[in-house]
Amino acid sequence: MKTIASTIKTSLKNMYDVADVSEGFKYWFFKFLGFALSIFEYENLPESIPSRELELLFILQGYATPFYDNKGYPVAVPTNIYGYDKYYTPNTGTYGNAIIPTKTLYFQNNTEHKQNAVLMFNNDIHTNVFYLRSDGALLSLIQRYARRMADLEASENIYTVKTRFGNAPVGSTDSVRNSIKNFIEKIRIGKFDTITDDSIINCFRTVDFGNNTNENLMTFATARDKIIEQFFRDIGVKMANQKKAQVTSNEIESDEQLLLISIDDMLKTREQGLKDFNAFFHTNATVKINPKYNRANFTESKTETENKGGAENE
Repeated sequence: MKTIASTIKTSLKNMYDVADVSEGFKYWFFKFLGFALSIFEYENLPESIPSRELELLFILQGYATPFYDNKGYPVAVPTNIYGYDKYYTPNTGTYGNAIIPTKTLYFQNNTEHKQNAVLMFNNDIHTNVFYLRSDGALLSLIQRYARRMADLEASENIYTVKTRFGNAPVGSTDSVRNSIKNFIEKIRIGKFDTITDDSIINCFRTVDFGNNTNENLMTFATARDKIIEQFFRDIGVKMANQKKAQVTSNEIESDEQLLLISIDDMLKTREQGLKDFNAFFHTNATVKINPKYNRANFTESKTETENKGGAENE
């Protein structure tokens, strides 16, 4: 079994595999997923349905189908949905779970089957538009942003190394190449070394990489911040950005409406889903936006700032 200590040692050993985009993708995928998981808070859910599991289904599937398991406990597990009514809303589902015996789920009462599950969606896209499969989840969005960040991070890391060593080393023999390699490895991890062997010096030459400046590194840092900010904008969360002081109140209001429509949509569909959920399970579950993402807090903060500014100008 791999221990935390061994994982850290491996990480430190491979810390400068800078072109490993796949590892960067994994890191940023779970980082963005964590951001999305913290947007909503629930109260009064059944103990057998953790809010984390419910949100994972919304985010990754675009829907959740809570039902009673074979022991009579409400549960929410990954499912496949199919069968459509006249408005193309799925009415049947199935699942595969190692613990819960499989059964067919029915989201509506009909002449043949009694409803035994609730269908809830992440947003108004649902899972299809006129029978065309649509992405109502956040999975594609998270994947796209994780890839963008992984590519950017790999490029930044390679560029950072290049600022410490701006030329490609060239050696004419294996012994020269090995010596140069050891020399470069120390430079890559931030150490300093010298070459003193005359035979190596005489065989050593470099090929210029190009212009590498610290100013260019700021471009990567700015791009990183902008990508993270744009992720939050795309899921409807307002970011505290450094906007010019001359911005007007109307511009702020317009900006908020543009940025926050998505998160309002997700809240609305969760509230609608919980109405059916509560009626089916006889509960009183509620959902709200996490205060750190709530528009009302930004609005209050903006109002306080404007009032304070007005008072200072009197």
